[in-house]
Amino acid sequence: MIRHHFREGTTMPKDLIDEAQSYNGETAEAEVVVTIPKRDEVLSASTDEPKLEEKLDTRALQAADFMWGAPLRSGDCKLSGLINGTLDKGPTLRLRSDGTAELLSRFFSTDDGDAWVVVRLVLFDSNGTALFTFPRFSSPGTVTDNQVINWVARLSFPAVFFSSVTGANMTYSC
Repeated sequence: MIRHHFREGTTMPKDLIDEAQSYNGETAEAEVVVTIPKRDEVLSASTDEPKLEEKLDTRALQAADFMWGAPLRSGDCKLSGLINGTLDKGPTLRLRSDGTAELLSRFFSTDDGDAWVVVRLVLFDSNGTALFTFPRFSSPGTVTDNQVINWVARLSFPAVFFSSVTGANMTYSC
């Protein structure tokens, strides 16, 4: 069964729907929350101008969190949030302006030998254009029934896309 979660006024491109259905997996889209670190400006004692080293510091790392609004389910498996305040929600995809990323989640299965498989994870711009697709990856497998695994998948993407990403879509199975 394919599930689609879209923000009002957006649609998933038909080719992605067709591909998701061919995997017989589930599909879900995330909502975005962007966080940009606040930089306090340091003034010199003699002027109101920022100190020279502050003007040259352009390495401030920015982050954008894409959160699924509800736990994702596939068969006997569930993927929920890992960050405080998201345990009853879906996972969080955290992108950083340096091209690093993490999928922060809690994986649960009622059966041993299960793993959460991310068949396709796509980053989109505001026009719905796919910017980047992460390679297929999966969680560690469960070794007992009713096991919970705190799972942080470390990922990377071309940093040049960071400022253009406005959405993410995951096709998955268990």
